[in-house]
Amino acid sequence: MRALSFSSSSSPLLRRRLRRISKTSRRRACSSARDAKNASTPSSEKGRQKEDKKVFFAFGFGYCAIGIANQLARLKKEEWTIVGTTRSDEKTEVLNLRSNGTWCKEVYTWKSDDGEPLDEKCESWLKIADVVLISTPPNGDLDLDPILSTKRVKEVLDGVEKRQMFIYLSSTGVYGGHRGEWVDETTEPNPDSIVGQRRLNAEKAWTEWVLSDDNKKSTRSSLRIFRLGGIYGPGRSAIDIAAKRKRERQFQEKTSGKEENVQSEGRNSISNRDSDNNNIKNLLTPTQLSRRKKIFTSRIHVADIANSVIRCIEKEVEEREEEDTTNSNRRVVIYNVVDDYPSSRDEAVHFAANLLGYENEDNIGNNKLNSKDTHPDRSEKRVKNGKLKREVLSSSSSSLPSLLFPSFKEGLRAIRDGNQIPFD
Repeated sequence: MRALSFSSSSSPLLRRRLRRISKTSRRRACSSARDAKNASTPSSEKGRQKEDKKVFFAFGFGYCAIGIANQLARLKKEEWTIVGTTRSDEKTEVLNLRSNGTWCKEVYTWKSDDGEPLDEKCESWLKIADVVLISTPPNGDLDLDPILSTKRVKEVLDGVEKRQMFIYLSSTGVYGGHRGEWVDETTEPNPDSIVGQRRLNAEKAWTEWVLSDDNKKSTRSSLRIFRLGGIYGPGRSAIDIAAKRKRERQFQEKTSGKEENVQSEGRNSISNRDSDNNNIKNLLTPTQLSRRKKIFTSRIHVADIANSVIRCIEKEVEEREEEDTTNSNRRVVIYNVVDDYPSSRDEAVHFAANLLGYENEDNIGNNKLNSKDTHPDRSEKRVKNGKLKREVLSSSSSSLPSLLFPSFKEGLRAIRDGNQIPFD
């Protein structure tokens, strides 16, 4: 049979039909690949032995979890099978196609706030997981952790008869404000926001569950709570903010120039354009305005989050060999995951603007940074990371350094230079 060809002389109808055929073929190919992959999914510990790899399961493949999984696969691909969930079918399909089995074996859709059970194959992976990462935020309506509040998922976890390590990604927001003073893991949490209170509630729920006598593995499971500072990295940093502000200024200048050329149109039209420009300047949300007022913000590069999680997993494996995790004092451990240099948002954006060559145009934050009368707001704090460095990052047996980016300056330089870690 003669092969179909489609040239510039083909009819529009024929071209549309051929495109539909092509898309259908690609979807079928992707579906066949997923079916083949699912056919090998283990449903028991026996299946796990065939894999001969440890299993890393991530609830919620968002920005951080993808970075962690990608870095784990890059450093220890032969040791780990990585699976997890995301909230939408579209994102699930995109991640499966993008990964193509490289950093992740399979992603499943689970809408965590709907109270639905997991996909059967996804559930089978959870049952044999060695490490479970929780990066799903608490349910906004119920203020509950979506995993422990979903009956079927909790039943699965309750019934697992093996040691599992749980890593919960929380927030330094649980400390609340301390008028710019330093806080560490011994500081009593006192959230001053709804989001911070929800995070603290989730921390407590996971702690109580891990230490409870109601689940079969209560004497062996462990929990590591990572209280993260403000997260930045490739595609989400002061570099992007500085570039956006540059574009906004250029738009304003362009609009202002047009206004000068059309003054004859009347004062009303000029007034309307002035109003539009003022609206552009006021696009910041109340949360963004609040952030800009702060002198101290504790940050962490997403690569250092990945580094810390992976190093913590390595440490857990080392401790298991010595049975240290049976010590109740080590069953639940909290770490602040922040860099060494708390600073204002505007200072970071100003530094980013200089990196991008905007130093003559962007004086963001200069007046505030140089003002001797500026004092920290009561909602501010500086977060210490000494415990993370001592217990997780400082080890002669690790091939990984301490903090990759001790401050936003090293991190922003790397992003400006095109460094995509941990997504490379």
